[in-house]
Parts: sequence; structure tokens; C-alpha cells
Amino acid sequence: MLIQTIIVCSLAFANAKDANVLMTEVFAIALDPPMFNWTYEGIKDQFVYQASLLDAPDLPSWINYLYSEQHRSGFLYGVPPKVIDNIPLEIVALNKKTYETRVENLNIVISEKLNSAKYEVHLKIDNLNVEDMFDVVRMESLKNVFRKELWKNSAFDLYVTLLNSAVELGARKPPNPREGEGVVIRLGSETAFSTELIELQKEVTPLSNLPSCPRDFKKTSVERYFREAGFVLDWCSFHLVDNNNSAMHRTNEIVKDDYYMHGDVWQSISKFDVPQRSYYNELMVSLLVPVLILIILGLFLSFLLCFHHDELEDEESEIYFHNLFHICMDYYYDHYIYKRASHIYDMTSDQISYSETIHRPSESIRSFNRETTLSPDLCSHSNSPNSTMNRGVHCRPSPPPYVKPRGTPDL
Repeated sequence: MLIQTIIVCSLAFANAKDANVLMTEVFAIALDPPMFNWTYEGIKDQFVYQASLLDAPDLPSWINYLYSEQHRSGFLYGVPPKVIDNIPLEIVALNKKTYETRVENLNIVISEKLNSAKYEVHLKIDNLNVEDMFDVVRMESLKNVFRKELWKNSAFDLYVTLLNSAVELGARKPPNPREGEGVVIRLGSETAFSTELIELQKEVTPLSNLPSCPRDFKKTSVERYFREAGFVLDWCSFHLVDNNNSAMHRTNEIVKDDYYMHGDVWQSISKFDVPQRSYYNELMVSLLVPVLILIILGLFLSFLLCFHHDELEDEESEIYFHNLFHICMDYYYDHYIYKRASHIYDMTSDQISYSETIHRPSESIRSFNRETTLSPDLCSHSNSPNSTMNRGVHCRPSPPPYVKPRGTPDL
């Protein structure tokens, strides 16, 4: 099995295409249908590309991939590290129309660049995207501004040392989706800065404290050269990079990725290399803080209720219970009177006189008891001549006066 794997890898290296790149210089490799022996048929997003290291899941950190709808192609771009090496890539292409998949191998051959840049100009262009800078004509227009106007001594060795999206470097996307996201670019040369560039640096020095400038925030004396070429610069991000911080002396972030190759075999990260974090403190805080707050609130409410209970007077509670007793008594008494009044209408005169004789003592006794038990503040006497009892605040109206039934003789 190992022998078969070695044979397959050897065939892949033999059939792979080579792409020569130079150290400290930006490269861009187009991934298009002719690379896979396909023909573009005018269908939008017909082809999809996926690139990675050979026998690895991803690309090195210094290689970026971008699909451009403007060019209908994918692009691999970046700046190679200062290591002479051969980086094998595997590119998988998918035709969405036929769902056919093809694989191509690409070797990136890194070579040393002669006369590397010692001086660089850092620019941020607001109105363009990274894919716009893959256009050779537009890139040459930017270089010509420096070659002919600002940095004439760099006409023979000016090249791009950095190219990346402003959003990838931390900038915000523009509110208008039709506007460009912004491009950060560096142009380098071996020759020293010109007088024009030094004067321009002094002109924009007051803006160096600002992280970024709004569009059209500041226009410099050389603004017209960039506007004519179609570039809108962020002058807050403009600065010159001297010999100590140039591409020649810049520290490479990654010479070879940790996941790249260990004996030509990709190795995943081990379980013991994964950092561990204890959640004990967070758990204790999330439990103890609510419990302490609950205890404090409970003690506070208990304190208030105890002191408020001591301030209550006993007379108020006694009045409440007296009123409650009178309500019950009034309901019972009124209910009994109404029953008695309705029963009187159906009785004869003899029955009425007999009933009055029987119930008059009990009624007078009940009336006497009510007068003695009810508080004078709660009950008041009525001025009506027909009233036979005291009416309290909770008493119902007295029954109607007696009416002699028709057809009965006068007594």
C-alpha cells in the first residue's frame, strides 16, 4: 500500500505544472477552464475551484484564493517566504453543468529575487477590490504614477511587495455594496525615496494618528495624478517604509506551516496539543452571585415586614373583625326578613295577627341586640316613620309596609 502511494505521488509530481514565483514579490496564478481542458460556455458560476496542498486539507497561510466573477476565474495570490522550495498544490475543479470533476497538480517553485526591495510605499486604495488589481493594465497605471511623477528612479525595478484586501486586514466594508472594499498594496524598489515622496510624507504626517480617513477627507498636492489613473487613496494610511522594515528584512510569518509536511506526510494536531481551559471560576460565579443576591433580598424583605408589622395598631385589626361580624349578621338578618315579608302576603288576617303576636317579642329582642352590638359610628337611625330598626352601613333596606289584602273585613 505504501509503495502504491509513493508511485501515485511520483506520477502527480511528474504530471504537475510548474509556476515560478520570486521571493518578496506578489504572484497571481489564474485558475480558468482551459487549465482543465474545458471551454467556457457563458454560464455564470459554471466552474468551481478548490485548491489545497497535496495530501493536505488547506493552503499555506501565505497563499490566498479568490474567485473573481469579473474575470470568471479563480486566483491564487500571495507573497512567497524567503525559502527556496517547491510547493505542490492540488486543484480540484467542478463543472456545475455536467457535475464533472477534474484534478490538476500545480508546483509553485520559489526562487530568490535579485535586488530585492529595500524601500516601500504603503498605500490603501478605497475604490477598488483585490480582483481589480489582477488587471495588468490597471496595475501598470498605478506603477506609472510613481515611475513618471513621484519615484522616477524606480522605473526599472519597481514591483508589488504586498497585496491584500482591506477587509481581511481589519477594515470595515463600505455601506454601499457597489463601492469597493479597499485594497492595501505596497510598491517596493531598491532605490532610495525621491524628494517628492519625502515631501508627500511630511504633508500627510498630521493624518498618521487617524486609523483611516473617510473618502474625500483629505486631498494632497499629488491627488490629481491618482485621480486621473482612477485611484482614490486613503491618505491616513499612506506612509513610507524604510530599509529596516522593507521586504528584504521583513520577518516571514511562516517558513513552512506546522501542518505542511513532516516526512512528506500530513499529520494532524494531537489531542494533547489542544489547549485546555478550566471553567470552575465561571461556574462558581454564575452560581454564587444569584444565590447571594437572593439571600440579601430575602433578608431585606423580612426586615421590612417585621418592622411594618410592629407599627400596626391593634385598634385597626379589631375594627376589621367587628365589621366582618356585622356583615355576616346583616346578611343573615336581611335574608330572614325578606322571607318573612314574602310569606305575609300569602297569609290571612288571623294568621297575620297570630304571627305578629308570636314574632313581635323575638323581633324586639333582636332589634335590641343589634342596637347594643353595632357601633354608633357604623350605624345610623333613619328618619322614615316606617322604619322599625336601626340601619347600619351594611344593612339592606327595610321591607315594604303592610298592605291589607282585598276582601278582608276591617278590624
